[in-house]
Amino acid sequence: MPRNLRRLLYTSTAGLLAVLLLLLAAAPIAAQEMREDYLTPPDHIAQHVLAPRHENVTLRNLSPSGEVFLNTQSMGLSPLAAWARPHYNLAGVQIDPQANRSRSFTTRTTTGLELIDATDGSVRTIDTPDGAGISTVRWSPDGSQVAFFAHEDDATHLYVADVASGAATRVSDAPMLATAVTSFDWSGDGAYLFAVTVPADRGAEPQRPAVPQTPTIRGTTDSENRLRTYPSLLEDPHEANLLSYYMTGQLTRISADGTQHDAIGEPALFRSIDPAPSGNYVRVQIAQEPFPYIVPARLFGWTEEIWDLDGESLVTLRTSEPRKGNPEAEEMEDFNRSFIAWRPDGEGLSFVLTPDDEEDAEDNGDDAADTTDADTTDAADGDEEAAEDNSDKHRVMQWLPPFDDDSQRVVYVADREIRGLIYNDAADLLFLEERHRGDEHLYAVFTDEPDSTYTLYRKDRDDFYDIPGSLSTTTGSLGARVARLTSDGAHVYLSGTQYFEDFQEDAPRPFLDRVEIRTGETERLFESAEDRYERITAILDDEAAHLMVERQSPTMLPNSYRLDRASDTFTQLTQNSDPDEAVTQAQRERFQVTRSDGFTFWMEVVMPTDWDGERLPGLIWHYPREVDDQEDYDEGLRRYNKNTYPRIGARTADILVRHGYAVLKPDWPITGARGTSNDNFVWSIVQNSTAVIDAAYERGFVDRNRMAIGGHSYGAFGTANAMIHTSFFKAGIAGAGNYNRTLTPLGFQRERADLWRGADRYIQMSPIFWADRLDGALLMYHGAEDQNVGTWPINSERMFHAMNGLGKTAALYMYPHEGHGQRAEETLLDMWTRWTDWLDAHVKHAGEDVDSAEVATAP
Repeated sequence: MPRNLRRLLYTSTAGLLAVLLLLLAAAPIAAQEMREDYLTPPDHIAQHVLAPRHENVTLRNLSPSGEVFLNTQSMGLSPLAAWARPHYNLAGVQIDPQANRSRSFTTRTTTGLELIDATDGSVRTIDTPDGAGISTVRWSPDGSQVAFFAHEDDATHLYVADVASGAATRVSDAPMLATAVTSFDWSGDGAYLFAVTVPADRGAEPQRPAVPQTPTIRGTTDSENRLRTYPSLLEDPHEANLLSYYMTGQLTRISADGTQHDAIGEPALFRSIDPAPSGNYVRVQIAQEPFPYIVPARLFGWTEEIWDLDGESLVTLRTSEPRKGNPEAEEMEDFNRSFIAWRPDGEGLSFVLTPDDEEDAEDNGDDAADTTDADTTDAADGDEEAAEDNSDKHRVMQWLPPFDDDSQRVVYVADREIRGLIYNDAADLLFLEERHRGDEHLYAVFTDEPDSTYTLYRKDRDDFYDIPGSLSTTTGSLGARVARLTSDGAHVYLSGTQYFEDFQEDAPRPFLDRVEIRTGETERLFESAEDRYERITAILDDEAAHLMVERQSPTMLPNSYRLDRASDTFTQLTQNSDPDEAVTQAQRERFQVTRSDGFTFWMEVVMPTDWDGERLPGLIWHYPREVDDQEDYDEGLRRYNKNTYPRIGARTADILVRHGYAVLKPDWPITGARGTSNDNFVWSIVQNSTAVIDAAYERGFVDRNRMAIGGHSYGAFGTANAMIHTSFFKAGIAGAGNYNRTLTPLGFQRERADLWRGADRYIQMSPIFWADRLDGALLMYHGAEDQNVGTWPINSERMFHAMNGLGKTAALYMYPHEGHGQRAEETLLDMWTRWTDWLDAHVKHAGEDVDSAEVATAP
């Protein structure tokens, strides 16, 4: 979509904000050098920020018929105007009140839908409303229709499109209430859709009283409560009323042709809805009031029920009290039911009934395990009374309407705890996963012979390289996810990724196996090549004769290929292009770095494509990771994939190679036994910095006298510490960091000690306590609406205040309407301008006389 059209999409609702809330520097500089405006970096940087990566396609959303793929079309980065629209943030629920929807739907940039033929890659377009954002796209169970939300300026509506013609029709009468429930569902026959709409005659939004009706009141809980420092919690009764207003919706059944709209029951505080395939019942989860003030909405209490189409509650399935952080509280009452789901054959509800005493059940499982080693087992003989009393075992249950005690029946009795359950489409074949100690067992049970089990695999869960795969699923005839079987019903498929001990030599290799159900005999149908990463994104038919495979390598951009297994031929169906080739194909080298204590870790160095061997100014971009020891660190590398194509986004530090920098991307281990690694945080920072710079210098990549360090979130925390405890860095870039651990007094990351039991550690790690020792120029940036636990914007504000008072060189850029990561186009362009100017002034041209116009934003 052209940029001017993109602007029109939002200018009718909000003007472009062009003022930074906070833009200060500690060193005295001319006013024009700290320009209060949204800036644009040089073209060689801007082209990567604005690169049309969103135009590339991966074929994975396959229709139930297996004939076409659905692809969503995006316009790229959101404009700041979308983020600047008025919104509420109530207990973590961000709401666009004008349109009665989640704020994320307003800021998203998906604007179109297209259908891509699974055979030849030809493309057809689905009609979507002009100027509307698109989300929540759902195939009908038979694949003949597609439903989606269309987000217009002041409302969200439900549309249904005919796949054959591409024509779409609005089927909703009332607008959707897409705040807490942000999706909809089809009935199994595709005749109806179930959604939550804005209630009729709900009245005006609650207004805050002109005069406060109560002080803000908080009280401690009955016992120690290690709640996290959640942002945007409810402040007072008015905010609670406001959240209730925007969560209360009308459950509605809408015919697929839009001619019928049936209200189901009274409006309620719906958290989720799940219609039965029959369309005659709906499983609903409803939030409970009063809302607590100390936890976000996702931790509020709720009740889960089955409703009929009159809105009558037939049974309560589960309830949960608000999870207020008390570890001893019995918050969930599930009536011993787990794995609750509608049966794929439309015959009622399925669930696993667990024993009252799990310990007794485990003991029973141990005894049963000792009786046989066979893959196909018969139930042990016993007296009639014992055979009938299975209360100490896990049972797969079927529950038919009207969902009373008399309408339940046992489908299967397991000897051990059930950890997974999948049906076939007819629901006459179960696939169950059991885990006990280190053993994992996947087996099949035919419902007409429940005394026999058929092993698909057994694996040692402690053996990382023992990977039999996961059961492949498909869309059943009534829309549920079911196990994919061959057309004769004799085989299933297991897909996974095989990893290897020498990960530097042998890259991960995705695979697909066919397993005969009754014998467990396995045949490998597909395995990735050694020199590429080839992963299956879709199985196109029940015989797996044709697969959709995404193929890539370090020099081969990911594209989707149709694989004909019989002829072993790949046909390319997508034509993706790389707008970042100057970065993705830059010179890259990956090697090990050894610290003075002998600890080794890996680093990748990225150099410009035309690098001629001259030492360059360098930037270390890092994120600290706590590890127990060398073995723990090495285990974390087992999924490393040398065959992937480099991924670049609008915030990827690699882009700086276009600006003449060497970009160093090391792992950044913080070492120490579990629970004590933070005792070594500062020491590890110093050791890592030393080893990384030494290694990069020895290989001729960097000028060690022109080094910078940067990171986001915990990487910002590491950046400030590195600049305090070493003298290696001329500058630092720190985004959305925490600089004062006393603001997270009950723990952070892997730290489990609270402030009062670990005061020395908290203080030692907190940059603000040592800011007087910071060496170099520190640029901080932060989203003004950061919702991440532990990185409230006050961290950056107070750190800047300290730097200013100490006479240090620093700047803070507080970006309006942004969260923990920067998303708006204007913000990202400005951020890169500030970054490059800062690095040029303090690193690339350190000690030189530079025209201030060339680095206009840096002191």
